[in-house]
Formats: sequence, structure tokens, C-alpha cells
Amino acid sequence: MTLFAGMTGGASLMGALRAQEPASQEPLVYVCPLHPDVQAKAPGHCQKCNTKLVATSATASGAPEFYTCPMHADVISGTAGLCPKCNMKLIKGAPPETEEFRVHLETSPSPPRAGEDLKMRFRVFHPTTHEQVKTFNILHDMPFHLFVVSQDLTSFDHIHPALLPDGSFEIVTRLPREGYYKVFCDFFPGGGMPQVTHHHLITAGFKGDLVSSTARLQPERPVDGRLVRTIDGTRFELTFEPFPLYSGEEFELHYRLIDEPSGQPVKDLRPYLAAWGHTLILSEDGTDYLHSHPTEMLPEGMSEEEKRRLAATSEVTFDTFFPRPGRYRIWSQFQRADRILTVPFTIEVPRLS
Repeated sequence: MTLFAGMTGGASLMGALRAQEPASQEPLVYVCPLHPDVQAKAPGHCQKCNTKLVATSATASGAPEFYTCPMHADVISGTAGLCPKCNMKLIKGAPPETEEFRVHLETSPSPPRAGEDLKMRFRVFHPTTHEQVKTFNILHDMPFHLFVVSQDLTSFDHIHPALLPDGSFEIVTRLPREGYYKVFCDFFPGGGMPQVTHHHLITAGFKGDLVSSTARLQPERPVDGRLVRTIDGTRFELTFEPFPLYSGEEFELHYRLIDEPSGQPVKDLRPYLAAWGHTLILSEDGTDYLHSHPTEMLPEGMSEEEKRRLAATSEVTFDTFFPRPGRYRIWSQFQRADRILTVPFTIEVPRLS
């Protein structure tokens, strides 16, 4: 699965069940009496005219039907059927909120200082009710994926804030050096859709400016369609299918992991966050964000012992695409034994001519 934004124990059962309605009760949506195209899952006011939304049945409103899995809230269908992940019967419910949720970020100290502990606190608010969201669905073992990337794209961190009892998220981290940073929040709020929000930080005492801090990527040139890099004793061989690359087309990233000392395929690759790896891609200007997961999905809800018994692989494939021509930085992450390895590549994607 690839999540693209040019802008947005096990699965959270409570989050999924919020969409469930009793069989005898028609699911509700809230509709503006003056603008029927304005609909929401929760009470509120019309964004076009500020008229109070009126509760009505999904059928009466003309809204499409929605079916969700009670165990996997990310499984949403327009027709009845079975969940492709666990084979449970999908449950009819009200449509999810499709508007972007608002994220409020607080830092301590403010502004942050390079090389010192930085506490970051995130609160998520519903776009219609403006109430703080306290229920989140679990995606890839976590309710919240946080990416902190320097403006010049040389520094990368993928971390996971802890969910607090009041529904906020908190983490303590460090920014390695002075400058501008991009902060991407990747989460799936209860009652909403998976989404990404984008924020900025600037460290105290930084004397530069935003323009001079902008990334100036130097693309690597594939040899026979392949890029190679060694990180911490592991050689990563990256090929593309199809090749050459062009913007606007779907393609695959094929990774082959080699143990550098022995020259043999790695035998100790382990699942990392419920997948064989994770990939984040940013355009040079930071406006295009692509979070991609491997094409080979792992069974949901596996125990740690079941994960340890999985037959290790040395080849991992990701689906993705590049929306525009230009230069992109790719960060892919894998776990060998108990080590998380992050390998970066930089590529140039031309326009199809």
C-alpha cells in the first residue's frame, strides 16, 4: 500500500466499533439543508453557509453505503462482503469523515534547541465538531507514525509518539543540528480516513533562511538499472520495474539485501512494524509525500513468537509512483535481527516525452 499526500493489542477494536450500528438502526449522516453535498459523520455546521447540519439516514441523504470490518478499520467497502484480511463479515455503518483533521503541535522548549531533548506533544481535532479526537486505529503496529526530516533532506527520523490517556501523543527526541525541519504526522483517526499532516520547526539561534536551507539533491545514476549502497554491513541493491522511470506511472522498488562480509543474501531479516520494511519518499521541495509498504503483506495480529518463526526473506518489493517530474529522496527501513537499518537513495524522475 502507498499513501500519497500532496498536502493527508492488534487493531483498535474500539475505534472500529464506533462505525458499527445495531442491525435495526439505520446509520446516520449529517447533511446541510441548503447544500446537500455537504455531509459529515458527526453533528456540526455547514462549511459553506454555517447552517446547522441535520441528522438523516444514509439512504435518505443519497449518500453511498459504507461497510467496515470490526477488526480492521482501514477496510472500507461500498458493498457488503467479507474482510480481505480476516474474513469477518463487514458491518454497515455511517460514512467516515473525509475532511482533514487538524493537528496542534506543542514543543518544549519552544523554539527547540539543536542537540538537546525536545518534547513534542500532538493533539488531533475533528474538522467539524472541533473536539479533540481520543480514538485512533492501529496501522502497522502503531496509532501514530511521525517523520522528522531536515529541510535539506539530509536528516531523517521515523519515530512513534506514545498515546496518552487524554488522547494526545507525546515523544521526546532530539534535532541533530540547527535549521529548519519538516514534521509529517501519519495517523488514522477514529471516524475519519487515514491522513497526513505537515508541520514546520525551526531551531533557536539558526541564522540561515528558508531558501538557503532548501534541499539541492544530487541524483544517483543507476548502473544497468540498479542502485547500490552499503549500510552497517548490509549491501542494498535497488532496481526499478519498469525501468527507466517516468513521472505519473506506477512502478515497483525491488530491494535485494546482501550480507556484505559473506556476500550471501541476508538470513536474519525480521518484520518491522508488521511489514518486511517501510519506505518514505519526499520530493526535493518536500511537497510530495509517499509512504509505501511492501507488496507482500504479513498476516494481521501475529504474535512476536509467530513473527520469529516466519521464514526470513532477503528480497522486498514496494509499490509506488512519482506524481511529478523532479528529484526525490527515498528512505527505506528494514530490521536485521534487532537492528533497524535506514538506507537512502536519490533519484531523478523525468517527464514521459
